[in-house]
Amino acid sequence: MTETIDDLMTRRPKVEFAVELSPACIEEFQMRGFASIDRITTDEELAWLGEIYDRLFAERVAPLPGAYVELMRTHEAGRDAQSQIIMPEVRFAELRQTVLWRNGRALAAQLMGVDASMLRGWGHMIRKPPLDDGALPWHQDEAYWDPAFDYHALACWMPLDPATVESGCMSFIPGSHRGDLRMHHRFGGDHSDHVVYAEDVDSSLAVAAPVSAGGAVFHHCRTLHSSGPNRSRRVRRAYSNEWQIEPARREHPAPRPWFDEVKKAQRERPS
Repeated sequence: MTETIDDLMTRRPKVEFAVELSPACIEEFQMRGFASIDRITTDEELAWLGEIYDRLFAERVAPLPGAYVELMRTHEAGRDAQSQIIMPEVRFAELRQTVLWRNGRALAAQLMGVDASMLRGWGHMIRKPPLDDGALPWHQDEAYWDPAFDYHALACWMPLDPATVESGCMSFIPGSHRGDLRMHHRFGGDHSDHVVYAEDVDSSLAVAAPVSAGGAVFHHCRTLHSSGPNRSRRVRRAYSNEWQIEPARREHPAPRPWFDEVKKAQRERPS
């Protein structure tokens, strides 16, 4: 009898793994808006998360309405598409009990200069199939969030497989977190309705950030980043958790016209 996802959740490895950030890593994050570490969890947990991850995507699980998203549309029947699952921990609380979650929260607090008890987290899993030409366009994470609030946040991005330049690792524009939120636009075309891109990005400044499986890269919510196509013959699986203090409501929403464009496109697309 095949195990259900709930059955798999009960097999969560009870492991411990302590990790600390070096002063050099913290300084790098402050200066460049991103920094990597070699390891954030154990081999046992990484293997278990891989099983969970594969089942969630195979069954196209949506923890919330609309939380399973195809980032790139494909016009070929049966072709694998880039996709993501947002907030899997809402349905599967065991994901909040992992070493990845605990370490991510502790290290995020250190990088943000706040107490870990102030942070709330939510996750998303991103899957790039093999030999896929689609690239995720340059953007800042904050561009996707409700313009009625101000944010202090960062992401902890962990690949479950080696993230190389060939397989579509992330690239960043160093120092871009220190500026304002850029003007973004809805991408359209073969991209999902919700995908946006930042204008006027000088990609010649980009720095690629390859990461080994089980390592992690942290980036500020305003750091410009992108990921290239997966030209390798294996899937590129990544699990990211966003960490933020409680967003502060603004007196007036920030002017972000692309936010309304995205909502309009989603409402008008035939179901």
